[in-house]
Amino acid sequence: MTLALQRTNWRARAGNGGPRLLFWSILLVCSGLVLSGCALTASAPPEKVGLRPAPSRTPTYTVSGRNVIATPGPLTVTVRPLASEDVIAYFQKHRRKNPFGKMRDDITPFYVRIENRSRDQLTLDSGLTILKDQGNRGDAAFDAAELFQTFAENPTLLQAAQKEVLTGYMVIAPDRSREGLLVFPAIPKDAKAVFLQFTSLYVGPTAFPLIFEFEVVPKE
Repeated sequence: MTLALQRTNWRARAGNGGPRLLFWSILLVCSGLVLSGCALTASAPPEKVGLRPAPSRTPTYTVSGRNVIATPGPLTVTVRPLASEDVIAYFQKHRRKNPFGKMRDDITPFYVRIENRSRDQLTLDSGLTILKDQGNRGDAAFDAAELFQTFAENPTLLQAAQKEVLTGYMVIAPDRSREGLLVFPAIPKDAKAVFLQFTSLYVGPTAFPLIFEFEVVPKE
């Protein structure tokens, strides 16, 4: 099966999220400079890598095991990077066939849970969720059209992907939550860190731009 998810070569991106993400963008670039400096004397990157949460930089973010939990104001967002065995377990838990079984080397998946503890609606455009590396290369999460293009010939896999992958614009009512997967292309082999950016997350009229930072480490 050829993955329509091959649409990106992790090109450089800039300007996503507007001025609200200025501070985080500066932080991301500074982190990238430090990591790039370290890479000058590093050996060739390992063939297989995984992600682990980076140490928390602000009180708003906490690390619990492999989860990074953000609690800004009236919402809680939990993000966890998934290895191929985690993706299998996730779909087994939801009693669906894993549509990404033959694509494990082509994707970077994350588990995401968003809890709205406010009195207003929470909205998220998952199509504006960006995964970047320390060199500011990256791309958006895969959307519904790309999933359809990939799995159109297999209705079972298509339904599983449509049910469990977060795509498009979503609304979460007060005192409700939603969970699912965000799926990105495989990260570059020379990546040292990645930053998952929520650039279009709102509670009522208030924006909550979030960035989750992960280190790239060799798989054991």
